[in-house]
Amino acid sequence: MGYTHYWYRKKAIPSAKYKNITDDFKKLLPKFEKFDIPLADGHGKNKPIIDEEMVWFNGSENCGHTPDKSVVIPWPTDDAGGVATSANAKKGSWFAGSLLQSRCCNGDCSYETFYFPKTYEPKSWEGADKSGKIFFFCKTAFRPYDVAVTAFLVIAKHYLGADIVVKSDGSEHHWFDGKFLCQQELGYGMEFKLDN
Repeated sequence: MGYTHYWYRKKAIPSAKYKNITDDFKKLLPKFEKFDIPLADGHGKNKPIIDEEMVWFNGSENCGHTPDKSVVIPWPTDDAGGVATSANAKKGSWFAGSLLQSRCCNGDCSYETFYFPKTYEPKSWEGADKSGKIFFFCKTAFRPYDVAVTAFLVIAKHYLGADIVVKSDGSEHHWFDGKFLCQQELGYGMEFKLDN
């Protein structure tokens, strides 16, 4: 249980398209820093890995944000957006935890690893769907790095088109920040729509 994004993609992504995706995502890194969205590697430590073979990141566990143990199993309000401190982000509760008006953390911006390799070898228990796509997901818990996850998936959809299907627990509104950042920095993004 928790706020999650889902995608289905082919096992291998052509090198040129993968390079376009990673090059564009790297252009957003200074903006994440500017907007206090600290990224780290998949374990929440060190630097994110963005290279010709894989993208592997998370929020930073040592983000420097004020600890707030009351932020538990967060879920966004219908009109939630942006990034804020937990004191300004909390808007009440839902049956399982905290209801948030903005993305925030509890003093640890890491949650679940975002992983997007150029080539993925499925485990024996993982199967592809009828179109040959493999299922992936990332539970962000509406932490600040959620903006980076959504922006990455907007970029991937831009270059991969029908070769990636993107779904979410969130609405189009919750994806606005990632879409808008891509539009401002890369010249595309606002046309992105979640798949049904």
